Amino acid sequence: MSKPQSCGDFAEVLHAFEVRLADLDLDRITDDASRLDGATAKRLGWVFEQLGMTSPHLERLLRVPVKGYRVLDPTVRERAPAIGATRIRRTGPRRLDDHTRICRIGNNN
Repeated sequence: MSKPQSCGDFAEVLHAFEVRLADLDLDRITDDASRLDGATAKRLGWVFEQLGMTSPHLERLLRVPVKGYRVLDPTVRERAPAIGATRIRRTGPRRLDDHTRICRIGNNN
């Protein structure tokens, strides 16, 4: 989360969380993200939002203070609108749009 360019892109990150969510130690991941920096915490919160999670983990990440907005993918130099309660500016590959749409459809069943 702190260096998304090191793990492919956010479509890969989102897919990994979706596939292995039941196996993850969300307490530990949330603690680590909260300690690293505001951008990392907000990116993890964005992932939780995209997966349709409403949990104490997401609530904790939303409470991490940040000034202004953070970009989802810091390697992309485009201006993007801020979305969600996480104060994230959605930047990144177009295939992320397709993946987030699939996540939302899958969570509505």
